[in-house]
Amino acid sequence: MAYHEDSSASGQDEPWIQWFCSLKGHEMFCKVERSYIEDGFNLYGLRACVSNFSDCLDLILDRIGPDDSDDSHLTQSACTLYGLIHARYIITAHGLDAMYNKYANKEFGTCPLIQCYGQPVLPVALKDEMGADTVKIFCPKCQNVYHPPPMRYRSSHGAAALSSAAVDGAAFGTTFAHLFLMTFSNLVPDGLSPESAYVPRVFGFRVHPSSRQRSGNTSTVTFATSGMRRGGAAITASAANGGGNVEADASNHAAGGASKFSATGNDGKAKSGKRDKRKSEDSGGSSKRRPKNNGDNESNSSKKKKGDKRR
Repeated sequence: MAYHEDSSASGQDEPWIQWFCSLKGHEMFCKVERSYIEDGFNLYGLRACVSNFSDCLDLILDRIGPDDSDDSHLTQSACTLYGLIHARYIITAHGLDAMYNKYANKEFGTCPLIQCYGQPVLPVALKDEMGADTVKIFCPKCQNVYHPPPMRYRSSHGAAALSSAAVDGAAFGTTFAHLFLMTFSNLVPDGLSPESAYVPRVFGFRVHPSSRQRSGNTSTVTFATSGMRRGGAAITASAANGGGNVEADASNHAAGGASKFSATGNDGKAKSGKRDKRKSEDSGGSSKRRPKNNGDNESNSSKKKKGDKRR
């Protein structure tokens, strides 16, 4: 558990628990009752979590004075032990009541979402293990978890500063926030309505959801021309990641013919095409006429030879 070393001297004239809760960044902590800490049953399993458990416990309960605990390592271990005790205390009946007053006074902060309109939040942890993560805040209205804002405090020089103390999430646990709302069900707010959702707009027009879809940096351009000499034509071209895809479809309304061509990719693997019907008929007709012309030439040459023989 982090704390300001320059504030350690302030605990000489006040109880250790009160000094700890008054540290910068520890505004979310409540004061654990002394009777709860003195009950050994409530501390079961915590001896292995910190070093010098007995000395840390004596420091928390003011059995030893600050002058006897100048060791910063002992003070750090005592802060860690108090955080673990605090996580157990706030899920008891007395602990929930103590946190209720803080929640009512918005001492945990408010939700940063605009649609929540300053809804009070609750401290929550994503993991129960010590040192795994810092404390977060949970909004019961939007059901989201956020990072708490940095605490501002007034330094000794009179200038405003930000607290760099990072509170461990294990001091609050994953259970407290939800158990608190189950206990005080009257504090559970109504959820966000669909009408309160933010609507992105560009020049006053709502942005269509399809504008957020990405298909590999694909750009599509469509060109359409009409009123051509032999009919209408439509061409669609698209390119993605260096590849190409071209489709062309032209209809000849005047001659009743059609042509279609498609090509996919730059490697030319898939290609297909159709020729114009009129051109194919012309080419076929010319091939059939050639034998007739050859026959006429042969008959003419034979007649000339017969005429020469008769002469």
